[in-house]
Amino acid sequence: TIEIIEREGVPRRINEFGARMNTSLSEILADSGVEGCVSGVGSMFKVFFSPSGKEVRNYADALSCDKNKYLRFFHQMLSAGIFLPPSQFETNFISFAHTEEDVERTIEAYKENINDSHG
Repeated sequence: TIEIIEREGVPRRINEFGARMNTSLSEILADSGVEGCVSGVGSMFKVFFSPSGKEVRNYADALSCDKNKYLRFFHQMLSAGIFLPPSQFETNFISFAHTEEDVERTIEAYKENINDSHG
């Protein structure tokens, strides 16, 4: 299995998609004026609605984020066909099954829905 994963370039591809998501979502937050930040490493990423865009580094930081805004955002993204973790304390994962089109569609859904989370 490891030989197949390495031959197919799985880590490289999913980590590239993860870096793209982290960069794109950070830009979307900055452009929208919505207070928040993006945390992630490798193929994992997460948007937090943090006060003043404060970086989230641990559980205590995550507790300071706007749970209600995240819940509204979760439902908006679900209506747009994008399933996010239903809790602000869980992360998003990119898998090898995700395509370039999936990543683009997800980024577009974030752009379209990030401002509507203000409620």
